[in-house]
Amino acid sequence: MKITERNLKTAIFFIAACCVFISTNITADWILVDSTSFTKLVPVGEKCYISVQSNTNYLELTLPSDNLTQEAETAIDIAPNWLKMALRDNFCRLDESNQNLYAGLINNAEYPYVDEICFEVAHIAPQTLSSSMNPQILIENVESLYEIDSYFDYVNIVDYDGDEYYSTTVYYVQEEGNIQEIVLPREIYYWYIVHPKLHKETPNYINPGTGNPAVPPIGKFWRDYLINHNDFGYPLLRSCLDTCSVLWKCEQNTVENGAVGALTKWVQDVMTFQSYPHHDQPVRIYTLHIGTCSVHSYLTSAAARAALIPAVVNVMYCDNHKINEFWDRRWIAWEPVNTFIDDPEAYENWGWNIAAVFDWRGDSFIWDTTQRYTQICTLNVNVTDNNGEPVDGARIKIFSSPCVSWGCIAGWTDYNGQKKFYLGDDRTFSAQVTSSIGNYPQTGMETVITNSGAGFYYNWNVTLPGTMPVLEVSPDTLPENPADDYRLEIEYNLPREILYGYNFDDNNQFSESSPPGHIDFFICDEENFNNYTAEQNFLAFEINQNSSGNSVDFVLPTLDSWYAVFSNEEKLVMTQELNVTAKLYQKSTSVIPEEEYKRLFSRITLYPNYPNPFNPETQITFYISHATDVELSIYNVSGQKVCTLINGFLTAGEHSIIWNSKDNNGNEVSSGIYFYRLQSDNIIKVRKAILIK
Repeated sequence: MKITERNLKTAIFFIAACCVFISTNITADWILVDSTSFTKLVPVGEKCYISVQSNTNYLELTLPSDNLTQEAETAIDIAPNWLKMALRDNFCRLDESNQNLYAGLINNAEYPYVDEICFEVAHIAPQTLSSSMNPQILIENVESLYEIDSYFDYVNIVDYDGDEYYSTTVYYVQEEGNIQEIVLPREIYYWYIVHPKLHKETPNYINPGTGNPAVPPIGKFWRDYLINHNDFGYPLLRSCLDTCSVLWKCEQNTVENGAVGALTKWVQDVMTFQSYPHHDQPVRIYTLHIGTCSVHSYLTSAAARAALIPAVVNVMYCDNHKINEFWDRRWIAWEPVNTFIDDPEAYENWGWNIAAVFDWRGDSFIWDTTQRYTQICTLNVNVTDNNGEPVDGARIKIFSSPCVSWGCIAGWTDYNGQKKFYLGDDRTFSAQVTSSIGNYPQTGMETVITNSGAGFYYNWNVTLPGTMPVLEVSPDTLPENPADDYRLEIEYNLPREILYGYNFDDNNQFSESSPPGHIDFFICDEENFNNYTAEQNFLAFEINQNSSGNSVDFVLPTLDSWYAVFSNEEKLVMTQELNVTAKLYQKSTSVIPEEEYKRLFSRITLYPNYPNPFNPETQITFYISHATDVELSIYNVSGQKVCTLINGFLTAGEHSIIWNSKDNNGNEVSSGIYFYRLQSDNIIKVRKAILIK
């Protein structure tokens, strides 16, 4: 057998265990009697807990309900690991009919489209998913993406397999005469090439002649339409890009600049810059061939994403202007109307006094980019309640005359009640904070900066009239003669928290993740747990508030029921992602009977299959600590046995076998979720495999 690190560790463990048995056959002070682990989203106002009930020696879990349909759970199982929690979060914000509708798109998706479709469903705002949008858009959008990939030389989509399977692009740039190959960061590919929503529009099939939604073939979606269609007398975008060998040549303000330059020239050729009633659908904008900066920015963003160029709409509300940015190792200013490429200072050279600039993401989240366009000051906003407690998720809007009615930029406070803004110099700014516990000022806005200075730092401390929820907990003390029969060992961490907010322009609710998360943790007995759930003062041990993770080792001081609680009840908006491993030990110094010892130290390990998802073959590997009879079988989601891979006596050690996605009769099975089940010595292990054809 090949010696690997895994084999070595298991061998050392097994030898050590055998030595203990041979020498004394006596346990250590503590015997592991139960364990559990879970990953869970804990919404605001919710809690989960692990309990050890009196007169028992096992752990019980109480977790918040997701209220997800079986279709949605199946879709989450299919999703890449890195998307599972975001997909679960968005499904939780949809009703059952929409859960089943969009889960069905994922469950019936074909390789290699699964990850892109999962991302769309996970990161389009629930209001858009629940709107008049035609769900088939999400399929066509991705299929067109891969078809377009075959057209051009400057970019290629690449797919990576495994539990974390994902896609991105590799593109080529020319810099100082040298051609460089660049791998696009994963998140840029999904958000700014794949995502079908550009700005305020609802992604849909649009009748080019009217701008209204229409079913195909009359209705068109912008990705395929802009690449493969041209009105009479106008150039075809695909033909304009055919001869491009690089994304761009890293040059300023020229159309002789790879694909970015060619697309710039195409926009100039198909559009006339002239005042005209706005339309936010790229298909209609192209058909009209007329408009000012807003419609130019929407069309540019759509055409760029259709051409596999990552792009965003960039907003300057104080100057009533919109442009674009594209990505090549950084966000780069781009305005085809004036052939501005990588020239962010051009607008101040016009004499503009820029107040604030922000970029727009497909789920309606915005972030400020003012520092790329002007000299800036920094405004730090700190929001607390009337007791000085930080307020999360409070919305701050910033105004600087002149600008649109709601303001020039907005932001939302983090778990500390803080938000930082980068704002232009030589401007006066006013602001307002709104929250579910009150607003400040109650009406209107308060001036926060007068004649802002470049490089200056300003602070605005806001106290809202309401009160944040608070856990009324105090430290408990041990009894005089504490018991030491059971010990609870818990490790937990919070990889991220999710902030929600409503965008002013389209009223969609975004979700923005950031590491780490923060949660309140404590351990208490039943009496204090009852006081806690009744929202009364209570006592607890191991109190950790706003904790991002910890390792806790706690000996239960009485034989009553005990509760280890994770609470997200002290916040207003944020959901927490929580990972927990818990172990319960019982104290013992007794001699273990031989059969019981064998039961305790018999070990089988079933490893994840690879690759997963797979087509058509996957390798299943497992370890058994001693020679024994083993059965390894495949089951479908209905619990029916599909085939038996192994059924017989095996020697100790690691074993591998290939499943070729066929049943016992040699017939190929269909795409979907399957379970491989290993049984040995009355121990059963089960894992999941996903077949995608």
